[in-house]
Amino acid sequence: MAVDLKAYASEIENQINQIHEDLAALENGTMTIGEREGNGPGRDVTPETIEHPKASLRTYDLILADLRARIERGD
Repeated sequence: MAVDLKAYASEIENQINQIHEDLAALENGTMTIGEREGNGPGRDVTPETIEHPKASLRTYDLILADLRARIERGD
């Protein structure tokens, strides 16, 4: 069964858009992420958390570029 590259690329684009939305909320302070150990005080871990979606974006951008090249070639 052949993979529908255009549909796959569309899903990747949707993921990229969602990550951008989430990342914007983290970067502008609309959304924060905290952690707490036991009954201790909570602490904001948003700055450490921001790196994960940025890394995901880099990966998705590479996947999307590959898919677009394959679509253009007619694979």
